Amino acid sequence: MTGAAVPAGLAGLPGDLWPRVASAPNRVLMLDYDGTLAAFQVRPEAARATDGVIRLVEGIVSEGGTTVAIVSGRTLASLIGLVGSLPVTLVAEHGWEMRRPDGRVEQHPIPEKCAAALKSAAAAADREGWGEHVERKRGSVVLHTRALPTERADHLVGAGRRAWEAVAGSGGLRLDAIDGGLELRAPGRNKGAAVRDILAGSPPGSLAVYLGDDVTDEDAFREVEAHGFGIRVGNGGRASRASGRLPSVGAVELFLERWLMTVRGALKD
Repeated sequence: MTGAAVPAGLAGLPGDLWPRVASAPNRVLMLDYDGTLAAFQVRPEAARATDGVIRLVEGIVSEGGTTVAIVSGRTLASLIGLVGSLPVTLVAEHGWEMRRPDGRVEQHPIPEKCAAALKSAAAAADREGWGEHVERKRGSVVLHTRALPTERADHLVGAGRRAWEAVAGSGGLRLDAIDGGLELRAPGRNKGAAVRDILAGSPPGSLAVYLGDDVTDEDAFREVEAHGFGIRVGNGGRASRASGRLPSVGAVELFLERWLMTVRGALKD
């Protein structure tokens, strides 16, 4: 299968990816959720992966030879509501929470200073009247602007930055522009740390591949470089540490299909 013609949607991948997938003694496939497994939606709960994507992930897990993890900024409850039946590792809130395939849940404690600063930031958002656009999590507060007209979104991000910069400084928080908003979060955990945790529990020499679309995935791309490939999803022009690209969420389904075929061929040889 590794010699099959490459679909156009997979043309941006490194040329040695599929041979390495085929020959690896063990593989670790890490997948962002929003913008990668599922297209963005105005209502986060409506962002569901297609049945085809779900079946392919299930097939990759059942085939063996690949450890699969979904690494997201979403809360663990949100991820479980969307893909809870998948027998994969779920990493939530950029690594602050993790659910193992056997159901075990691990949580990293939020430093008290950071927790207090996040509470203060959420209160400031309420005072500004941003409530419907604000999502509160254990380790972050997110200002969502994806559903807004461009001018209104830019204005809200600017106002959010002005309101939260002081809180970020005093509370030791990280303030980042994200695709579709602004995120204020506790430092110390990110998707790169999540990649390290997953690889620490994987067999030595595992090939690691991470797919993601957002600026928050850059930490994971950086961490995975020494172990395999980072693949950026989307046609946006910003610079990335990823070593390959997929043009769209639709191409991710093609990628998963090719992965499953490649692993099946490798395990039969």
